[in-house]
Amino acid sequence: MTLSDRKKKILYSLVDDYIVTAEPVSSKKIQEEHLPDYSSATIRNELSALESMGYLVQPHTSAGRIPSQKAFRFYVDQLMVTPLSQDEITAIEGHFVDKISSMQDVMSKVTTVLSEVTHLTSVAVEDSATGEVVQTIKLVRLTQGNALVLVVSDKNVFKDHIIEIPDNLSDNDLEKVNNWLNHLFTPKKIDELRTLNLDEVLDEELKVLQGLFEDVLKVLREVSKKKKEIITQGAAQILDYPEYSDKDNAKQFLQVIEQKQKLADMFAGDDNGMELNIKIGREEEKNLPDGCSLVTAKIGINKNSYGNIGVIGPVRMDYKKVVSVLDHIGKLIEKLLSEEE
Repeated sequence: MTLSDRKKKILYSLVDDYIVTAEPVSSKKIQEEHLPDYSSATIRNELSALESMGYLVQPHTSAGRIPSQKAFRFYVDQLMVTPLSQDEITAIEGHFVDKISSMQDVMSKVTTVLSEVTHLTSVAVEDSATGEVVQTIKLVRLTQGNALVLVVSDKNVFKDHIIEIPDNLSDNDLEKVNNWLNHLFTPKKIDELRTLNLDEVLDEELKVLQGLFEDVLKVLREVSKKKKEIITQGAAQILDYPEYSDKDNAKQFLQVIEQKQKLADMFAGDDNGMELNIKIGREEEKNLPDGCSLVTAKIGINKNSYGNIGVIGPVRMDYKKVVSVLDHIGKLIEKLLSEEE
């Protein structure tokens, strides 16, 4: 059944009020603080109708009403995003003044600022390395017998692997090796390199260094197996909400946050192409704690997804602010990634 404009206004006002107070909302409060043009009697009648339609719940006979999950879903589907304040914009952009060094760095900054601005628990799930294209590969000499393998893909910078190199390898020879590495391994997808047969591609001149090339290939194979990076921030934020003053509710929430793989599955979601996804309660996401919602957004550039970011918190979270913050962060990261490219 379609809601009349009056019912919508009353429902929006009640949900807005409940998000702020976490208290049942009375017809008198709606009339005095939100809709003075309607009489209390009219509002009472509409509230009763909305309750019978499943949008509202009345905890006690004499109390006001609270929104049901159905009401929050309707509210979210009709959501009008509100502009961020200049202080909020400054707080967000202040975390991204330095040059991007890696997607892990980006994800860490995102979770920090997202939790700070929304006062919710933030989560970032980086896409795995599978499918990434190697753009540059280089050996950087550390000592006479060791070198750092530096791999730059279209999404990340990998610099966590050190291999042994011949003690007698001159700088000129190292430069030749680097040229050949880029000739052989770029631009190719990281996971494609798992099956590369060096015997078939190495020049006779370089056969003497085949062991070195094999070691580099091992590094690339390790990179291709890299699991999704999962970063969380602000788990304790939930304790500031009265719904979680109950020890059991708080414990259940914190246990879910600790289960990183389940969290990753929730935030990665289905590959449905949606840039923004809002799931409300367990009816929409079975792994959610009771009374929680999550809001997720893809980040990336030119339809190339780098991962998902978002927040998890009480059903009565301030969706308008959350969506605005995610939208601003997404556009900011897209701009930064474009500049990097």
